[in-house]
Amino acid sequence: MWFYEFLLGLDLKGILLFSFTFLLIADFLKNRNPPNYPPGPLALPLVGNIFSVDTKQPHIYFTKLADVYGNVFSVRLGRDKTVFVSGYKMVKEAIVTQAENFVDRPYSPIASRVYSRTSAGLFTSNGQIWKRQRRFALSSLRSVGLGKRSMEQNICEESRYLQGEMEKEKGEPFNPAQLLNNAVANIICQLVFGRRFDYGDHNFQTMLQYLSEAIQLEGSVWGVMYESFPGVMKYMPGLHNKMFSHYKELIDFISPEIQRHKQDLDPSNPRDYIDIFLMEMENQKGESDMGFDVANLAFCSLDLFLAGTETTSTTLQWALVFLIKYPQIQEKVQAEIDSVIGQSRQPTMADRPNMPYTDAVIHEIQRMGNIVPLNGQRMASKDTTLGGYFIPKGTSLLPNLTSVLFDKNEWETPDTFNPGHFLDADGKFVRREAFLPFSAGSRVCLGEILAKMELFLFFVSLFQKLRFSTLDGVELSTEGIVGITRTPYPFKIYAQARLSGGASEEPNADTYQSLAVVLLLFLTMWLYDLFLLLHFEGILFLIFATLLIVDFLKNRNPLNFPPGPLAFPFVGNVFSIDTKQPHIYLTKLADVYGNVFCMRLGRDKTVFVSGYKMVKEAIVTQADNFVDRPYSPMASRLYSGNSVGLFFSNGQVWKRQRRFAMTTLRSFGLGKSSMEKSICEESRHLQEGMEKEKGEPFNPTHLFNNAVSNIICQMVFGRRFDYVDHNFQTMLKNLTELIHLEGTIWAELYEAFPLLMKHMPGPHNDIFSKFKSLEAFISQEVERHKLDLDPSNPQDYIDNFLIELEKHKGNPELGFYEDNLVLCCLDLFLAGSETTSKTLQWALIYLIKYPHVQEKVQAEIDRVIGQSRQPSMADRPNMPYTDAVIHEIQRMGNIVPLNLLRMAAKDTTLGGYFIPKGTSLMPNLTSVLFDKNEWETPDTFNPGHFLNADGRFVRRDAFLPFSAGKRACLGEGLARMELFLFFVSLLQKFSFSTLDEVELCTEGVIGITRTPHPFKVYAKAR
Repeated sequence: MWFYEFLLGLDLKGILLFSFTFLLIADFLKNRNPPNYPPGPLALPLVGNIFSVDTKQPHIYFTKLADVYGNVFSVRLGRDKTVFVSGYKMVKEAIVTQAENFVDRPYSPIASRVYSRTSAGLFTSNGQIWKRQRRFALSSLRSVGLGKRSMEQNICEESRYLQGEMEKEKGEPFNPAQLLNNAVANIICQLVFGRRFDYGDHNFQTMLQYLSEAIQLEGSVWGVMYESFPGVMKYMPGLHNKMFSHYKELIDFISPEIQRHKQDLDPSNPRDYIDIFLMEMENQKGESDMGFDVANLAFCSLDLFLAGTETTSTTLQWALVFLIKYPQIQEKVQAEIDSVIGQSRQPTMADRPNMPYTDAVIHEIQRMGNIVPLNGQRMASKDTTLGGYFIPKGTSLLPNLTSVLFDKNEWETPDTFNPGHFLDADGKFVRREAFLPFSAGSRVCLGEILAKMELFLFFVSLFQKLRFSTLDGVELSTEGIVGITRTPYPFKIYAQARLSGGASEEPNADTYQSLAVVLLLFLTMWLYDLFLLLHFEGILFLIFATLLIVDFLKNRNPLNFPPGPLAFPFVGNVFSIDTKQPHIYLTKLADVYGNVFCMRLGRDKTVFVSGYKMVKEAIVTQADNFVDRPYSPMASRLYSGNSVGLFFSNGQVWKRQRRFAMTTLRSFGLGKSSMEKSICEESRHLQEGMEKEKGEPFNPTHLFNNAVSNIICQMVFGRRFDYVDHNFQTMLKNLTELIHLEGTIWAELYEAFPLLMKHMPGPHNDIFSKFKSLEAFISQEVERHKLDLDPSNPQDYIDNFLIELEKHKGNPELGFYEDNLVLCCLDLFLAGSETTSKTLQWALIYLIKYPHVQEKVQAEIDRVIGQSRQPSMADRPNMPYTDAVIHEIQRMGNIVPLNLLRMAAKDTTLGGYFIPKGTSLMPNLTSVLFDKNEWETPDTFNPGHFLNADGRFVRRDAFLPFSAGKRACLGEGLARMELFLFFVSLLQKFSFSTLDEVELCTEGVIGITRTPHPFKVYAKAR
């Protein structure tokens, strides 16, 4: 009542004055800074600092404010305060070190109006929706080509369209912006829509125009005004309304594409991101709201275009600006392109490591181009501290990427275009920590890999074929127009086709290729005339004679090359080998030709090395000479032609991946007591499986495969599988059959004659189908890990690899990418499951065949361990006889009879013979484990080989079941632990025998591993 009477007593001026005073007080109370809040410029009531900002170059304005207030300061833009973070170290602290504190987006009036909801799309969503949508987008885009060779091919194909359009200008000046937008947008179109658009497509061109204008308007003063005063600006005329109409038109462009996809969707064959999203919508029906609906599909697709088109296209525009401005740099780039690639082929990502200067120029263009000057806003998810200042929960935070890319503490000449920022003293490319054009941390640009691939391939393709310049007397501006992105001012250029050489130049590869074509034409005409003179039989004879001569010339041995059996033309000795027992056949050949001899298996020669001393010389003494793997047609097809995985990779990729695998597996228990406990626990499951047979005869293979595989599963997948799990059993079956097939004659024929066998029916085709099934099984596990990955608490090998993969984004040279993760996991299973399981099978065969040995082992177990506790690795030194028996089982079991192929890294000498660089070499481990010069009774099962006169265990140099040297089995430590603990646990609880009058065979079935013939046993509880 008092307040009502007070208002009645005021005139209009009084009411206005009172209202204004009330608003001032309310504004002051609302915007008071808490203690220790970041400092900043004085803000006006109601409007804050919004009218103080330099709207043309806001990033420069905010960078200068950091010089005054420090790297953490606050500015009030309209209704809300924003904390700005500047400088590499402080930006990294905010978005990487404290990533979880600043991962969410604050409320945005523009986003809320565009998306018609508070949390949608990929950019402005938060929490579980954002995490789920981001993981889904990355996974989906990878499955349709992101980061793969197929995407590389698409970019190269699009670059041809781009070059073609530039050539149509016929040397006249033109603005390249539209063409670059077309090319880059078509790449994301293929990922999202499953198709590209013609450069003359009206709807496509309209969409690109709207996209560019909307992004520019959102970062302009109109966008800032709408964010600051949405309640007022919503009803005001101005260019901000054009921004919203453009976004609506873009959604309207995407919606019909979604409808088209819904009509012809084939769930068994998804073509693109939209297809996979629609399938996930169907899967998520009735589930919690994770954003899988048609409206959000349109928003997510729009975000992918915003991220995947404008930034890369703008970077390429800056590339033209800087390389026209610095023609000497353009010439140096083109010289490197010519020396590495030439003019006869398109570039590939494999060329990038060989083009350090070009790579450095691209990185410097990104740095100086500064495409996204101010990163997207973040929001404090809880009260936290940054740079010594208090940041309350809900505070908006804006990392200033300009201040990072031009940080004077990180860059030698920050304001100068200098590719040397990314080169060392030797001219090699170096990465810089302060290079963050894609941001960093949890909100790093999800299209970073694609952008890096596009930039390199488009950039190199353009400068390979064209030389760029501008109008005489015109100086291109490097200032730029700032919106959300920083775009060059409109400019025109000339694109002049480059000549492959001049009269005074040395003949290049194209010249020699042309000469070769001419000579080939003359030779073809001569042969044609000769064929006209011959009848049919004569032509066949001529062809056969020519092939014989070519084969002879190709396969001539160099001087002092190792001897070997006579090889047939074309096929070599491939049909001479005993396919049932090849290791025995090859060991006998050493008796004839010596411990270093040669055989030709199809198209290539292989040097075989036999006997302990010579094998040690090759793989230990000369380890560096024979550490690499040779080319394998089968491995190339299985591993998609790359040097990947753990078995078939070479060079730095192999060294890095092997070290990473060893370090990671050790961190999850390899060789530690925690792994001991896991094996003992799994042995209880194994014993229970045997007890369920209730004294009936059974084949133990299946149970051993389950138990041993579950150990490697815990290290790689972070979990074990039940013995009746259908998918697990299918994987083990495929694994066993794959390893067997890879060592059969069918695999040998494929290695020898890949072009022929690729099109032939036969069991060799099962190798590839089973490999695909295993890849699919592991891929599912990888996807599961990606969904619940906690980088601060990795649970297994896959988690650690995914964390390392994030660190190496855009740099796949060391093998840290998702496809290689699957292949490395598969290799770990090949190494860690099959071999140990086979050894345990051989253990039962030899202990049943020699029951007195079984009894002696059990007596030692009873004496040292008893029946009341499980064994531990600490027991092994006290059980010399048991240890000797296990070693003798490994020797006689001879699980890997022939070691994997090696390759001579350089011309070298072995056993007095000359081994040329590139020659394949095969160490014969059978000849080592049965070497008559090393073992007293090599062909007899005799645990005494590993015992001295006092009954103590002794190591033998010639015991190499795990190979030796740098390529020794990386799971050796795990295998030794598994063999001892599983073996002792079983013999502690059971006595094993077989059916009456059945003699177990010790011959074995040969694949990559040597497997016992199927057998059945009784397991009688002791």
